[in-house]
Amino acid sequence: MLFDLRPKTSRHELYGREEELEALHRLSRTEWIAILGRRMTGKTSLLKTFLAEVNGIYVNLSGVRSIRGLVEELMKKLKHVDLSLSLGPVRARWTRLAEDVFARLEGRIIGLDEAQDLPANYALRLFKKVWDEHRLTIIFTGSMMGLLHRLLEPGHDSPLYGRKPATIVLRPFTRGVAIGFLERGFDELSCPYREAELEEAVDSLGGYPGWLTYYGNLRCVRGMTHGEALENVYREARKILVAELERFLEARRNKALYVRLLRLLPAGWSELERALQVNRKVLRDALRSLERAMIVEKVGRTYTIPDPLMRRAVQELGEAGPYL
Repeated sequence: MLFDLRPKTSRHELYGREEELEALHRLSRTEWIAILGRRMTGKTSLLKTFLAEVNGIYVNLSGVRSIRGLVEELMKKLKHVDLSLSLGPVRARWTRLAEDVFARLEGRIIGLDEAQDLPANYALRLFKKVWDEHRLTIIFTGSMMGLLHRLLEPGHDSPLYGRKPATIVLRPFTRGVAIGFLERGFDELSCPYREAELEEAVDSLGGYPGWLTYYGNLRCVRGMTHGEALENVYREARKILVAELERFLEARRNKALYVRLLRLLPAGWSELERALQVNRKVLRDALRSLERAMIVEKVGRTYTIPDPLMRRAVQELGEAGPYL
């Protein structure tokens, strides 16, 4: 069912991602891969559908911040393999155990979803050893922070310097594809709709499969009106997006500057420089960080927040935001 809120696991249900799915099949023969994209673009659905087709192994690392946690999640996929060792909490020992687990997955394709919170220094050394010594493919997904940033923009001292994974970037659906997605979902459930409602839903939510699926579920499964569904999607999205923004700002020294900058968008460089009264390097670094995190996008000469729900949430924060 297209409006099922769970990640998709079959090609039939994976609407509009045929090209990316074929790219995964092609690249996985020789490459490690990172699937990137803003929240709710369908990274997990793409990954799980691909892994189902190749008998791969899916590992959910959401909230996992240690090599021990990685080992524990991997071992859940190896229920019949005895790897129980009394190693204690020492992180380096857990790294050695992780190497053993990966060795037992020789020849397989492994998807590590939400991998950004793994400790980068230990994880990069671990993945270098796995790359050098074992024939298996790893596919990473997650936000462009933490480990994924270090994987995709390695410094000269990185253990994986020169071994950057291939990338597949999921974009939101175009307006036409997004409306087609909703039409198919409504028809699938014999749920009546007006074309103007679907157009307003896409204008309000953008081409993000996750938000569109939630809207369709609220309409056709839970029986809400068009207006009720839109407002409920926004309330849920706001909690998620503000938490994501707060997490991004945790490591930033000048949090108020970022909030002020975001509230000015869409805007060009000159307009931002005049309004913020900061030197060029500070502004350039802030914009680069926001672009890298996929919160901001540059279109021509204009910086904008591409997710309409994030734009609305930012404008409702107030100048200082909840971060100070």
